[in-house]
Amino acid sequence: MQFDIAIVGAGIAGNSAAYELARKGYRVIVLEKKKEIGGKICGGLISKRVINLQKTDAILNEIKGAYVHFPNGKEICIGGEKTHAYVIDRDKFVNEIAEKAMAEGAVYKLNFLVRKICQNKIYGKEEIKFEYLIGADGAKSNVAKLFNMGKISYINAIQGEGKKLEEDFVRVYLDNELFPNFFGWIIPADEKARIGLGCQSKKLKEKINIFARKIDRKIDKCKAGLIPYGLRKFYRKNLALIGDSAGQVKATSGGGIYASLLASKILAESFPDFKMYEKIFMEKFGKELKRHLLMRRIYRKLKNEDLNFIANYIEENVELINKYGDIDYQWKVAKEFMKKNPKFLIALIWKILK
Repeated sequence: MQFDIAIVGAGIAGNSAAYELARKGYRVIVLEKKKEIGGKICGGLISKRVINLQKTDAILNEIKGAYVHFPNGKEICIGGEKTHAYVIDRDKFVNEIAEKAMAEGAVYKLNFLVRKICQNKIYGKEEIKFEYLIGADGAKSNVAKLFNMGKISYINAIQGEGKKLEEDFVRVYLDNELFPNFFGWIIPADEKARIGLGCQSKKLKEKINIFARKIDRKIDKCKAGLIPYGLRKFYRKNLALIGDSAGQVKATSGGGIYASLLASKILAESFPDFKMYEKIFMEKFGKELKRHLLMRRIYRKLKNEDLNFIANYIEENVELINKYGDIDYQWKVAKEFMKKNPKFLIALIWKILK
């Protein structure tokens, strides 16, 4: 079979790229190794920008703010006056996009394991011919590996479900002993809450059990996954990477839905000029992702006593955080916070360098 574009991976990035490209008249095929679309671990917390990019009926809840918990037990409430984010049913969302892509003529092959890619041909249970290839096959992208697109890093994550604490507030738990280099979360969805954590440790079951005792909640239906961070090469000749495959993920929070949708639109608008795709994405969001990597490198150096020190400054600057806070463009609030608190910046640098 001959196609203009072959997309490997039917996640949010792959389906969105398929939709955007198929509606422009390209012959698109999407190859997915799983028997069905969906099933990925995801907190499903998105901004209004995501809804603007991709209309959806998958919204389960509106989030007004967050309670941030620190190692010493201090709890700080941020937000509370307006909707700052939305919680979606990720499986429904990703299938909605796939259906739109199919309606535009994209062909889907599920349960299709890519065994080899050579000379514009994909070999699996059948042979697929293509002119351009898009890798959207997730954090451990085989396409990226096959074409030497660079290495990225990973956070081990686990998430289950449990009883909700609030209807419209998420809870974030900072503790670099329990969650080394990341954090724990409770996200209220529909009937229950999504409860999970990320960390560098591979002992996820042990960690989630400790977290369950800490918050006094039973956590069921746990599922593990990987959160990628760091940017790979975006393109090479007739190949482009998108979404988790390219590392288009916020290193601070692990969120990648907005980046995937934005990248798919830019890719389609620039196609087949992959150099332009990279240039525009980096201008619109790539620079932000690099700043998130910087913030993550700083966070990794902090001990619990440092987090408790930071809590005092956050408590004094809640109004500033409410004004500039943005779950996608987090550098804005970080910059304003440091401008207002130069002594904090000096103290933070000193703690990192000690």
